[in-house]
Amino acid sequence: MKKALFMLLLAVLAMPAAGCLHTRPPGSIHAAVWSDGTWLRDARGRVMIIHGMNVSEVAKHPPYLPFTTTSMSVSQTASVFAGLAHEGFDGVRLIVEWAALEPTPGTFDEGYLDQVQTEVDDCAAAGLWVLLDMHQDVFSKCFCYAGNGVSTACGTTGGIAYDEANQTYSNGAPPWACDLAGYSPGECNCVWALNYMLPQVMQSFQDLWDDAPAPDGTGLQEHYVASWQRIAARFKDDTDVLGYEIMNEPFPGQYPLLTTEFEQKGLAPFYEKVARGIRQVDPVHVITFEPSATLSNTLNDYATGISLTTFPERFADLVFTPHFYALSSNPSGGTQTATIIPSFNTISSVSRYMRTPWLIDEMGTDYNSPGSAEYMVTLLNTFDDYNEGWFDWSYDIAYNLSMSPFYPDGTPRSLLDQGGSPVFHGIDVLSRPYPMLTAGTPMSMSYPITSDPASFSTTTFTYTYREDGIGHGSTEIFLPRTHFPDGFTVTTSDGSVSFDTSTDVLSYTKGPDAVHRISIAPCNAADSNCMGF
Repeated sequence: MKKALFMLLLAVLAMPAAGCLHTRPPGSIHAAVWSDGTWLRDARGRVMIIHGMNVSEVAKHPPYLPFTTTSMSVSQTASVFAGLAHEGFDGVRLIVEWAALEPTPGTFDEGYLDQVQTEVDDCAAAGLWVLLDMHQDVFSKCFCYAGNGVSTACGTTGGIAYDEANQTYSNGAPPWACDLAGYSPGECNCVWALNYMLPQVMQSFQDLWDDAPAPDGTGLQEHYVASWQRIAARFKDDTDVLGYEIMNEPFPGQYPLLTTEFEQKGLAPFYEKVARGIRQVDPVHVITFEPSATLSNTLNDYATGISLTTFPERFADLVFTPHFYALSSNPSGGTQTATIIPSFNTISSVSRYMRTPWLIDEMGTDYNSPGSAEYMVTLLNTFDDYNEGWFDWSYDIAYNLSMSPFYPDGTPRSLLDQGGSPVFHGIDVLSRPYPMLTAGTPMSMSYPITSDPASFSTTTFTYTYREDGIGHGSTEIFLPRTHFPDGFTVTTSDGSVSFDTSTDVLSYTKGPDAVHRISIAPCNAADSNCMGF
């Protein structure tokens, strides 16, 4: 889950000993978002780079609303999503909960789906893509959740047990899917990630991977598939939905925790069953999948065993969506930033092998940690170097969570230098120039904010892409006002540009060249050809 997931498990665990892609044929119908095996593309064939936000911690718990613990009006919710779009974000990873959707075996809450539909519609009105994420942490709120007999000595937020350092909560499966035999709330640990090691939590995951029968005699996996089919039936014609994420941070249960055995024998067959069920209802939307959380989040090991199975070959429009967090609760110094490039190299390599695009759909930092500024600047610069997208964890205004770029009152939260002093707002590096849509194949992108927080300043954004015969229309580049307060100048290798001040998006119409280069520089007093807001 969030920063340094399962890092503390290393203190209690001993490490155990240890084709071709099914792509869509030419001329077939694409959804609004599809995969060519390397990139995500829109309906016009343009490459999509997502800069998104996870929404949100509070949505994991009743009444499962994205921003508050009580009902917000449609206009209030819509205004929050519009604010994200104003900052240049083009996507939202929206939490959905199995417990909310199927509260009793075989009974589905259409009112909950209506609520999710409203949130998707609000995102669409703001111009945001939506990735629907079936979320879980510690399997279910039947484990280690305040109000279920759990001590609140760790603290509570809205009745939810949590610890101040890690700030997350159990959620996910409905209580009827839990194996509670011998469970005692007194065994719960304030270090939330250690609760994965409770025997009943491990058994509950294993029951799911083994497709054990639910109380009605139907297999747990069949229930999970049926829940996804309900979601897919609701959104199969929705062109604002980016896709479906099968499960957040799957945990091995009783499989060895730090090997690929779980991914090969338990997770890949489960993914195949769920994907097949979704495809029976929705043949076109993207399906995203994660590796085992114990490998990726604990060790930054992304050489997933899923790549050794046939799952990636069997379905079109799959996207690999691992999470990336620093391996320490304190991301300061070179130790943590040094893991970024090797991790991204492995992710890129394994994605090429599976013939799937990749998208980091959780990343971020604890804003209270010394060195958080250097870490986030380095991380986001590296995403640019790889021409890849991300979803930040997370946008939370209901709780005062230190991984959110905003406080509950909407005030921006500051990142810290190595000495622990605030230097600049996190939103100022998250909201950055980038090509949202490219009518070709990206080659290079650069917006090199210095990793020295004391000298953070606006610099020149450059972007190069090539013709590929697939992408059509204009290339769309977001430009944040905070980075170009005095306007900007644009230099292109060919073609022409226009700027929409209502969306802060620069549109580039290509010329005759095979390779196109766009350079956007901040204005100064001597410039006579500035464009502006």
